[in-house]
This record gives sequence, structure tokens and C-alpha cells, in this order.
Amino acid sequence: MKPLIATIALLLLIPAHSKDAATIKGIIKDQETGEAIPFAHVLIGDIINVSNIDGEFIISAADFEEDGAKLKVSYMGYENYSTPLSEIEPYHTVLLKPSVTQLMDVAVFSGPSIMRNVFERFHLNYEMERQHMVGYYQESMSDWEKTYYVAEGIMDIYTPSNLDKNTYPLVNPLRTRKKVFEKIDVIDEVLGGNASDMAQSSIWRKQSFLSIKNRKNYDYFYAGATSIDGQDVLIIEFEPNGNKGNTTGKLFIDEETFALIKIEYDPIIDNYSFWESVSWTEEYKQQDGVFKLVSVKFEGTSTNHAYNYHALLVINESNVIDEMPSDISMMNIYDSFFDMAQEDFTDSFWTGFNFMKLDNTVSRLLDTGSKF
Repeated sequence: MKPLIATIALLLLIPAHSKDAATIKGIIKDQETGEAIPFAHVLIGDIINVSNIDGEFIISAADFEEDGAKLKVSYMGYENYSTPLSEIEPYHTVLLKPSVTQLMDVAVFSGPSIMRNVFERFHLNYEMERQHMVGYYQESMSDWEKTYYVAEGIMDIYTPSNLDKNTYPLVNPLRTRKKVFEKIDVIDEVLGGNASDMAQSSIWRKQSFLSIKNRKNYDYFYAGATSIDGQDVLIIEFEPNGNKGNTTGKLFIDEETFALIKIEYDPIIDNYSFWESVSWTEEYKQQDGVFKLVSVKFEGTSTNHAYNYHALLVINESNVIDEMPSDISMMNIYDSFFDMAQEDFTDSFWTGFNFMKLDNTVSRLLDTGSKF
């Protein structure tokens, strides 16, 4: 049975003045500057979503009773936010307060010593069992003046245990939509969906820079501290120490558990036919005693600097399963998610699922039907 989000709204879930008791909408801002905060984590119970580039969010509250249920928001470098659903406004403004973190003693926290703790605790900190996940996926391509297309989908994702021989996630698109605003030759080359790649965490990927055989190819440097979810977070910068390393980036590590909770990395690309540069961001959150992947972001720039490609996967729900499914028709990893996609860009298209609100630029583009 798929643990999908229930579609029946519970009456009186939030105040009577709200017209949509199953959904909470709002915006997240910096309390001091008033600036919008993009890609903040928004939670109700075990359901997770993120704010869009404009700081706006939307999340289903249909599965939660009013008593005791809370809306929680977290973002690195800010104090946690939490408020009962009973106090939520129809359009709720969340003001996050910047946190103050003391720079920790470099002599105590050296890069290599921190990473030894991180690697020794991989099997304690991260989920090793098979997972069924339901996630929202979005991709788009633009240049410096206009957007060429946007495509979205709700994905059923099955990830094998890191001990399984089959280490590639299985993906089944549940609902997809796309809109091409202007046709260019490379759209067909990239439009297809990368949720399979993105659901494969760097923690367990065999070719990852964090794998047992590759981690020795990097030097690690302590670079300071910040906070997230009320916990102190250590920052480690890493770079290749020889010609076998192929990635640079930053690691954000929970000081108490030594778990990686955010990874920012840039593969070093030489002589690649299409991409000039690419960058990845993975984020993890603790659930049921282990840290699980909750969001992955990919950005790429073409070799002639003409096109910028963006992709985002948000894992809204994640549950342990006993075995990989054999009775569900899964896509080949090279198949396109969007061959049969619809062009319905109303919010009602996603009824029963969590999704990310489209940013204002794309929304205006859809309304006018013209190019920017």
C-alpha cells in the first residue's frame, strides 16, 4: 500500500476563517531585513516541504488533528519557528530570527578529526533500509532574459538498501505537467527528469566523493560554525588533494551526532560536451532516530553560458519498506517523465499531494503566455 497523503480534509483543522482547512499557505521572511527566505524547510508532523525562490510555501495539513499539531520552519543560520495549527492565519507570515553562533576553536575542531567522526558514524546516522518516498520534482531552463520551459511532477520513488546489488532508485511518475514557452534544440536533450539521479544520496552512492574508496582523495578544512534546528553545526570545506579527486564543496555537520545535514558540492568538469559547470545541494533531516534525505537541488550552466538549468527534488514523505516492488511498472532511468505531461497549471492539479508553489516569474509567464 502506498503511504500517500490523505485527500480527505479534516474539519476544523485550522481556524474557521480559513477557507481551505487542508492546506496552509504563507511566506517566510528574515525578521530583521524582511527579505524572503527561499528553500526553507516547512514541516507538519513527518510531512516536509520547502519554500520557493520567493519565500512562499504551501503544505498539506489534512492528516493532522488540530490538538498538538504544529507548523515548524527551519533554515540554516536562523532560530527554529514553531506555532500550533490553531493559530495559523489563512496566509501565514513566518518571521525567522537570525541565530548567533560562536566560532569554535580551530585547535579543537580540525577538519580531519571531524571527518573521522563523520565517517565512523555513517551506519548509525543514516537510513540503510529500503525506502518508499513520495516527492515533488521540478525542472526548468532559462537564459539571462527568458524562461524556456518549466516541468513538474509528483514521483513515487523506491530506493534500495545500500547493501542491495541494485543500487539505483526506481521511479514511477504519479502526475506530471509541463509548459514549453519557446522551443530550442537542447530542450529535448535535457527535458526528461532527473529524480532517479537526485534520489541517490551522496552518503551511499558508490562513486561519491564520500565513499570509502574516494574520501582519501580529499583534504578537509574546518571553516567555522552555524546553527540549524537549534543545534550547532560545524562547517567543513573540502578539495582534491591529488588528480583522483574531482569535487570541491562544503559539508555542514551536526556537532552532537556528527551527521552530515547539508552538502554543497561542485563536480570539476573537464571537456564535457554540454555543461560548463554544475552544482548540487543535498539536505537531510533527522526522523525516527536517523537522518533522511529531504531535498536535492541541481544547477547547471551550458558550455556557451547560454542556458541555465535548474532541478529540485523534495522528499515529502519517506517510509521503510521490506522489499522493492515487483508489481509496479517502473520507468527506465533514461525514459522521459514528461512525454505524457499535461498543461494544467492550476493548484487543483496537485489535489492530494504536496507541491512547491511556482515562483512569481513563472506564474506571470503562465498568465501572459509570453516570453520574458
